[in-house]
Amino acid sequence: MNDRDRPRRDGRGERDTRDQRDSRGQGGPRGQRRGGQGDRQGGGSRGRRPDRPGRERADRGSRQPGPPIPDEISASDLDPEVRRDLLTLDKANAEIVARHLVMVSQVLLDDPALALEHARAARARASRVGVVRETAGIAAYNAGEWQEAATELRAARRITGNPSLLPLIADCERGLGRPERAVEIARGDEGRALKGEDATEMRIVEAGARIDLGEPEKAIVTLQMENLKPGQVGTGPARLFYAYASALQAAGRREDAITWYMNAAAADVDDVTDAEFRLTELAHDDEQSEEESSADSVRGGVDEAAATGIPAPEDPATTTSPRAESETVPVQSKTSDVPAPAPVVPDAGAPEPNAPEPRVPESSAPEAKAADAGAADTAETRSVAPEQDDERSQASDPEPAEPEAAEPEAAEPEAADESIAPLEGTADLSATSSYVEQDATDLIESADDLVAPPADAEPEKSATVPAAPARRNTFADRYDALLLDLDGTVFAGHQAIPNAKETLEGLDTARFFVTNNASRRPSEVAAHLRDLGFEASAEMVVTSAQTGARLLAEHLPAGSRALVVGTDGLAQEVREAGIAVTRSADDGPAAVIQGHSPDTGWAQLSEAALAIRAGALWVATNVDATLPSERGLLVGNGSMVAALRNATGKEPLVAGKPAAPLMADAIARAGGSAPLVVGDRLDTDIEGGHSVGIESVLVLTGVSTVTDLLAAPPEQRPTYVVDDLAGLFEDVDAVRVAPQPGWSVTVDGSTITVAGDGDEIGLVPALASATWKAIDNGTADPEELRIRAEGEARAKLASLGVAVVD
Repeated sequence: MNDRDRPRRDGRGERDTRDQRDSRGQGGPRGQRRGGQGDRQGGGSRGRRPDRPGRERADRGSRQPGPPIPDEISASDLDPEVRRDLLTLDKANAEIVARHLVMVSQVLLDDPALALEHARAARARASRVGVVRETAGIAAYNAGEWQEAATELRAARRITGNPSLLPLIADCERGLGRPERAVEIARGDEGRALKGEDATEMRIVEAGARIDLGEPEKAIVTLQMENLKPGQVGTGPARLFYAYASALQAAGRREDAITWYMNAAAADVDDVTDAEFRLTELAHDDEQSEEESSADSVRGGVDEAAATGIPAPEDPATTTSPRAESETVPVQSKTSDVPAPAPVVPDAGAPEPNAPEPRVPESSAPEAKAADAGAADTAETRSVAPEQDDERSQASDPEPAEPEAAEPEAAEPEAADESIAPLEGTADLSATSSYVEQDATDLIESADDLVAPPADAEPEKSATVPAAPARRNTFADRYDALLLDLDGTVFAGHQAIPNAKETLEGLDTARFFVTNNASRRPSEVAAHLRDLGFEASAEMVVTSAQTGARLLAEHLPAGSRALVVGTDGLAQEVREAGIAVTRSADDGPAAVIQGHSPDTGWAQLSEAALAIRAGALWVATNVDATLPSERGLLVGNGSMVAALRNATGKEPLVAGKPAAPLMADAIARAGGSAPLVVGDRLDTDIEGGHSVGIESVLVLTGVSTVTDLLAAPPEQRPTYVVDDLAGLFEDVDAVRVAPQPGWSVTVDGSTITVAGDGDEIGLVPALASATWKAIDNGTADPEELRIRAEGEARAKLASLGVAVVD
């Protein structure tokens, strides 16, 4: 059932205020609801004709006439297909019913109470017509009459057999204060049998019910079964992204919620959600937090505004809070097609309308200005994450500096502004990631670290002595946890990647090994790492097998049975999650979980196909098409998943990267506030970072090449690029994808020319920056890229396998 087949609904969202009819749609389109059926007027989805033949009795004298219908409203205004559903009525009665249905559609948005009166009048005259009962149910839903809505929708479903009404019925249970019943409907056989848009509708309702029950983490997992790739546009993606953002906010994952409200806002071209309002609301909270922090600093004897260069927050007396209702986080259900709270992906190609502008602290000390000059070429690609500014919290205790050595400013020339404009249709994840612009006070070196001028320096030249260099801003300074991929990043088969051991030994940053490979248990992975010379324990390993088992436990009752396609290690993870294991479809498993195993063949895949076709939930630990080894790329689990997909026509719930569940588990295990993804694959590691809104490093030691990087879609673009893990010792700005000093990149159609003699580590980041900008502006075709280079640039690119044209 699509948008054209029913009047659209609104009112889903704040369920704490179910008895307050004016509170409907708090998470939705700020009071704007959309009328139904495109240009068509009238009731819900057409469904099937009533099973009972014959016409309704013509005697209507005893019936209430219902609200008056304006003379200009004609039955011909109703869509012809809907009118055909009224052929079981006598002509005069069908005319009146049709006009009432037209009125429902016309006034549903502005006057839901009047729409309900017209729907009731139509129902009184045609109670056996499914489209009439559905229209009455939708009108009651919009008016907040949850019990009446549930009754009418159930009647419509009995008459028409239309399964698309089930999500809306479940949402009515939420409205009646029975979220547990909504979950039962969603998890029942009929709810799980829904497909396509109807299945998405039901999951959004279930997520809302989970939040009502105080289970936001389960709401997150439920929505992760859907397509959460940013960049989609339209009502469906907007509402899905909004619901996901709401679940994240309810779970206390505020920064991730901001990212997904931004995604919702960008997708919401029809303005069916209030994602922009939510972003404004969160920005208002930030201002209040900054005001309190500033007040604390002043009371502590330090004027924080002076130390950081951040303007003081606005006077709260001049700022009104956009939120005046319940504090409960709304999750929209999008069951039928009347919009409820809708999600949106901000048009990152334009400034966010309501989100706070990123603020870069101005330096209040010459030393800081000197340091900032060196990073000016990347300034426009950064933004401040509101609640992860650990460095700013130190502003009240600035380090001393020697004025004599600090007065001069570094005169480093600024690179031309070639920063990439955020891609239209996607969120700028840097605005909500762990990256925080370094404060001016944090750039002031202590007296012991300052480089004093030589003793024999002439006094008249002291004014030109350069300021002491700013401290190198390494990855260890910026991030508190590394989420490292294994195959292709740390090792390849039975060999460690060059520089990997030395790098990890030299880093104090907490590290966790996050792998899509489900063939071995964490203890086995840790043992393999130790055999290769790495320090590792089972607690440092997060596998897709663990996450896949968790997903089974989330979606199946304890004691259920799952068919395992994979190693004994995967089977043991499933058992430890409270799920029984079988290897045969004859045991009637409730789910199938599929992970990599070198022993998987036709027999195992056939058992899985039988179970999936019989209705079993299908979980894939990962969908990597290939598996790196010292011999080259081998067949990965994703290729086996593709075989089952082709045999069953079904899609699995994916646990591993790039899907969010594994990354969410890794972040939870790390427990830090500023994690960083490090991996070799754009389509798993880097996209996985995007899926949870954190920054990432691409290492060029595995699957993805520089050529792949240059043509990468927005959701697969890393924040940084390094040759191998040794790059983690470099200054972050030197390897950030952005224009880099010493490198000039020009674009002529799809021909990219690079020249210069800058630092070698900045060549690929600078090249990627300019190439992405050209692709996003439509001036370069990612499939037709040609790279020209001379001198050092040509040699470096050739060493990385890039085909350079003359």
